[in-house]
Amino acid sequence: MRFAALLFCSGLSLFAQDSQSTPDKGLLAGKVLNSATGEPVRKAQVKLFNMGAAPKGKSESPDEGSAVTDAAGRFEFTALAPGTYALAASREGFDTATARGGQKLLRVTLAAGEEKNDIVIRLTPFGVVTGRILDEDGDPIRQIQVQTMVYRYSAAGRQLSSRGQAMTNDLGEYRIYDLPPGRYYLKAGSQESMGGGGHGESYGASYYPGTADSAAAAPLEVAAGQALEGMDLALRPMRIANIRGRVMNPGSGSLTVGLLKVTEEGGSSATNTSLEDRGGKFELRGVSPGSYFLTAASTIGGQHYSARVPIQVGTADLEGIELHLQPPMDIAGQIRIEGKTSGKLSQVNVLLESGGHSAWSGDGNGTKEDGSFAVTGLEPGVYQVTAQAPEDLYQKAVRWSDRDVMQSGLDLTGGASESRLVVVMSANGGQIDGVVEDDQSAPVAVAMVTLVPAGAAASKSLFKTVLTSPAGHFHMQGIAPGSYKLFAWEDADPNQVMYDPDFLKPFNAQAQSVEIAEGSQKSVQLALIKQAAEKPPSQ
Repeated sequence: MRFAALLFCSGLSLFAQDSQSTPDKGLLAGKVLNSATGEPVRKAQVKLFNMGAAPKGKSESPDEGSAVTDAAGRFEFTALAPGTYALAASREGFDTATARGGQKLLRVTLAAGEEKNDIVIRLTPFGVVTGRILDEDGDPIRQIQVQTMVYRYSAAGRQLSSRGQAMTNDLGEYRIYDLPPGRYYLKAGSQESMGGGGHGESYGASYYPGTADSAAAAPLEVAAGQALEGMDLALRPMRIANIRGRVMNPGSGSLTVGLLKVTEEGGSSATNTSLEDRGGKFELRGVSPGSYFLTAASTIGGQHYSARVPIQVGTADLEGIELHLQPPMDIAGQIRIEGKTSGKLSQVNVLLESGGHSAWSGDGNGTKEDGSFAVTGLEPGVYQVTAQAPEDLYQKAVRWSDRDVMQSGLDLTGGASESRLVVVMSANGGQIDGVVEDDQSAPVAVAMVTLVPAGAAASKSLFKTVLTSPAGHFHMQGIAPGSYKLFAWEDADPNQVMYDPDFLKPFNAQAQSVEIAEGSQKSVQLALIKQAAEKPPSQ
């Protein structure tokens, strides 16, 4: 009996130890709500991520499970081990992107056996813009493209870009949906000819409330879940033109002449025509007013030749344009590094950009160990030269034919000479260490710090952007000597900071000026800029 009792007690002890070694399971439950109305969002998908179980070497955490909300917007996850979790919700008709383009995550820490039933996830509903497109007599126009536009920023400056679009129906009606809250500009227009044989009229672009000038367009403020109705536009017909000219050295192969339209988005759309005329004569008919590149291409002796000329098309025909084909250009280059660095010459790559065209030194199999490189297949143009290099290096100079072209650009409009492109990098740049604090003197994590050089014509290579650590700290190195301003943003478009000087003017008083000399080290404390100017809605 005593032996049996001992076995029973031992069994109880083992059971108790096993119970203590297996943590109690927890529960996470809550609701998904419409951020604009506070109403529950049904049929939303909620995903749960275990933030403590990311595979080694990977930043993404595994998907722990998913649930779909019921009619009351509720969801529930059961049998959860203690740890840190993240929740994300999504539903058609709602925005799931954050300001930095990532998914909205709600972090929750769960203790052993803990139940949290009051979690709330808010989704921002998309907006809608509707209206009619009419002619000057008030009659509906069908098959007209209507776009909601936002401003974006690039090397070409501040430009409108399409964020949503729709075609009008037989009643002239359009409806553009899934628009994140933000400021938009409404554009309508068609490039279709209204006449026959390339002569006649087309409906030119018009911006709300009725102007051909995008700078005079009135903005539309779309709130979360808002339907802006009655955004009507009247279009007026406009003349279209013909373009005639000659390719001067067409060769005997196939010849293509076309138009590359420069769009407000900074991109382009191409229209090409193959020519049978062996004398190189061409005619492009029914071209709407606008900015274009007139292009030509041919294969001569097994090699690709091309030409590109900027033109401005109005209401009158363009006559007598000459295009001179040139073979593709290859240039040789050399990377040089001044100062001591652990970086290698082969780690520096060179980018050439011109009018939407770009070419990398990597296209020529990259930079070699001795710093030599080649860029191949270049068309005529003026190219800006930018080096990608280890963080401790800065681009000091770009030389071509004994001239520094870092600011002016590499001019290849007349062809390439036998000169070598020399890109000089320096390891003697300055460094900045700093911290970003809010108005309560608390450090700010994931703030965006931008270093902006003084001078309107500053090279892109002089700008720098970093994010602060969880402790609000940031570090910049490889800074070229010069005068700068440091901005700490809660949220801003880095391209807008880089390419739009007008954006920075209201915030100059909140920036900190800094002078950088070779090898200098600076320590700074920055105040967070909470209010940023116009930003495009999230994608």
